[in-house]
Amino acid sequence: MGVLVIVARDSYHDSVLLMRLSRAIGELPGVDDAAVVMGTPANRDLAGVGPNDLVIAARGPALERAAIQAELGRLLAPASGGEASEIRPTSLRAALRSHPEANFVLVSVPGEYAAAEARHALAAGRHVMLFSDNVPLEAEIALKRQAAAAGLLLMGPDCGTAIINGLPLGFANAVRRGSIGLVGAAGTGTQEVTSLVHRGGGGISQAIGTGGRDLSEAVGGATMLA
Repeated sequence: MGVLVIVARDSYHDSVLLMRLSRAIGELPGVDDAAVVMGTPANRDLAGVGPNDLVIAARGPALERAAIQAELGRLLAPASGGEASEIRPTSLRAALRSHPEANFVLVSVPGEYAAAEARHALAAGRHVMLFSDNVPLEAEIALKRQAAAAGLLLMGPDCGTAIINGLPLGFANAVRRGSIGLVGAAGTGTQEVTSLVHRGGGGISQAIGTGGRDLSEAVGGATMLA
């Protein structure tokens, strides 16, 4: 039984994609288990990686580095070729130019950059789901004040679950649409309640995530009240 660790420098991806990558690598021949994560204080000491580095760890009887790297390259490659190719803007400004009708922005970048991107999106008159974590508390308070002044919704930081107009975002489950609206500070709790409503024959109109610190005294429940 062998263990293989690969580090991809400066390759940030959010938790949803990391789960997909872990599953895909784990299904390769010769791999019993795999985990694809971003660098953290815990594993930086072990592997010498930073918070924007991608860490791939696999365990199995017949690990092939080339096969794992090829699968990662395939999964992370941008769409190309044909009229149906997906246009992938490289900045928020470019995305808004490509989709001027969009009124909602999902921000998922390293925490040190996340507040600035959310601030730009709010300034452009868009509602924001701030998926990123590691955003300073002071930045969260300022963003929520900016959103309130503009009459916009800011979900997060660290908002991993939401259902907006029937579309599951982040870690949300696909559930029936209906008349029940939810606001939750915990993504796992929101997943549980929306699933129970669906199982009981009801439906969800909207499920708004606030981020885990929203109900703290410092933030004052800004998104919850909005």
